[in-house]
Amino acid sequence: MAASSISLFAGGRSKLADGLRDLQAWPLFDESVLPASALPRFQRLKRAVQLYLSFAPMVDVLKAARLKRSGFLRVFERCGLVRPNGMLVGWEGLVQGARVLPPVRIADLADTHDGKSGFGGMFGKLLRDRPKIEDGLVEYLNGRGKHLLRANSVNFRTFHRKFLEICVGEGLGADDYPLNTRSHAQKPLRRWFRSVYLAKHAGRFVALEHGPDAGALIDYGAGDGSAKRLLAPYRGWMLDSTTIDLLAKYQFPNEWGDWEEIELPRFVQLRVIDSGTGATLACRQVYSSQVSADDVSLLLWDALNGPAPVPAVVEGLDLEEGAGYPAKVIPELRYACCDVLELDNALAHLANQVQQIVLGLFGARVVLGPPRTPRERAAQESKFSLQARRVVHQLPGTTGAHPRDPKRKRAQVSIEGMVHASEIEHVLDAYVQNENGLPMAASNNISPLVRLRRQIVANVLVPKYLSVDKRRALFFSKAVPVIVKSDLKNGRRPFVNYLYAKYSGDSLGQRFDLVGKRLWLRPDPDDARIGVLFEDDGNALGPVQVLGRWGRFTHDARMRRIFGVLKRDGELGPRADDNPLAALLDVLRPKAATNRKAALQLAGIIEYLKRHGVQCSDDLQLQTQLIEWDDLQSQVELIQTIPLLPSEPQVSAPHVIDVQPRVIPRVVVHETVSTHPVQPIASFVRRPAIRR
Repeated sequence: MAASSISLFAGGRSKLADGLRDLQAWPLFDESVLPASALPRFQRLKRAVQLYLSFAPMVDVLKAARLKRSGFLRVFERCGLVRPNGMLVGWEGLVQGARVLPPVRIADLADTHDGKSGFGGMFGKLLRDRPKIEDGLVEYLNGRGKHLLRANSVNFRTFHRKFLEICVGEGLGADDYPLNTRSHAQKPLRRWFRSVYLAKHAGRFVALEHGPDAGALIDYGAGDGSAKRLLAPYRGWMLDSTTIDLLAKYQFPNEWGDWEEIELPRFVQLRVIDSGTGATLACRQVYSSQVSADDVSLLLWDALNGPAPVPAVVEGLDLEEGAGYPAKVIPELRYACCDVLELDNALAHLANQVQQIVLGLFGARVVLGPPRTPRERAAQESKFSLQARRVVHQLPGTTGAHPRDPKRKRAQVSIEGMVHASEIEHVLDAYVQNENGLPMAASNNISPLVRLRRQIVANVLVPKYLSVDKRRALFFSKAVPVIVKSDLKNGRRPFVNYLYAKYSGDSLGQRFDLVGKRLWLRPDPDDARIGVLFEDDGNALGPVQVLGRWGRFTHDARMRRIFGVLKRDGELGPRADDNPLAALLDVLRPKAATNRKAALQLAGIIEYLKRHGVQCSDDLQLQTQLIEWDDLQSQVELIQTIPLLPSEPQVSAPHVIDVQPRVIPRVVVHETVSTHPVQPIASFVRRPAIRR
């Protein structure tokens, strides 16, 4: 070892590794536990090591250590050894007689007469000499490789039998270790399993033995305790989605003058939550089984700008005093950004569009949590769980927390008794805003909004704002490369194509010099009719708008994508572009009764049109088709075809817009009495309880 020490350190102290040269990185050592006889030697060597690493003359180092050069380098080399767990030996290497590393057997097995003694260190030597034995054991326990079809539950007896099979397969005979022992190396094999294998593969083994939930839990417990450390208040956000465990209904007019009711499958809710206070910054209901990158982008825009008001459809449902969203009720937090955004591994979260918003606009860091570990996002998952238990699982038509939940069977009702989709959206939006205004454990048992105001007044919270020139929703959409085209023969000025439609404007229509060049289009994420063109150097060329019939009404990119898929499949007919909205609704409406995907698409389109007040003054046919539902209801009350008896059930008032032209006779209808009483939805809404 002396020769090794001299050859290792003869090149000079500047050649040492950084971790060995920096005494701050050495493991802590309490010298007060040393016996009085060993303390003087330890302190001399410690002083010598400090002089050596401070580049003091070697004469002074050896004088302080009272050792020769070779002896001091041997002691110093012990300090630089690395333990099996990856830690440096450090100051413990200066203690005389300390065993800093486990012993390693080098000698071969000697002849033994009793079969029980003389085997110390032989198991480790066996695994070093024949590494395929250890590889085979790991493959078998992990269920990978050729040992994929292992038993579902592996006890030690089965594992030991497999160990012996691997040894025989490696060519070991009855006179070789471990086959020449009485216990066949049971104790060292058990010790290897606990100290070596489980230290590296505990998550995989527990998941195979006890299920994926147990495996996720043991992996979650392997953190270092610093993953949730935040830089400052309002600087760490969490984004996640949950499925609303509820079968809702949706109503739309038909060609006979009344309406149809369809059953909507479970849709999705998105939330952005502040990690420091637990405040929900934005909430969004998505009528789709999968969230898109555009939905996440609009949610982030709502978190900065403040969400738009949700239409109030439930009577008597009011917000508590002090409730609301931070960007709406605290002016100092409008356009305030985060430094860290925590996401799960959903496909929409992994999209480049989301990453560019967080990194490019916010200047923040994206943290992707490990998959299938909800405990990593406990603040979000607890909010979703409380929302489900207090609101969603109390409503008729709930599917419960799992397929065997008893609430699922008890809550089964017909479509007439289900909650309307717009009602649950209004209820959940009010619930989230009330939650922000009530005391919460995450904000130290006061309301999150009060906590944020206190932090602003105390200068603890110094918001980091979005750049002024980026405070437009279009910067939250993906920049799409487009090629400028022109058709002079048919009298078409320069234009670009995006999502099955042409875009042009005053800024582009005069630029014939750009034909054939690439530009970048940023469409408005909430209104696909308009967008802004940018050049490669980042300069804005100017706004553009969609041409043709698509420019007659407000719509989003999701609507155009649905139209494009249906047109590609030949379901819209040859003249669909003459009246795209009517063609789209004509296809989705009959499919919605039997196709859940079409039902969600239809509900999402109609809710979007209602919320944006679609008006098409240039198209008489489309104007007739898009009658507001309030007008339709007043007309339907005048319809009478057959006098109804008082015992007949009254048809519930729907919440949709008209999408078909009709001729409505003006006659009087008798009032009816409902035989299907449904408890008002406002009675199911409870204030969020105070979490202590």
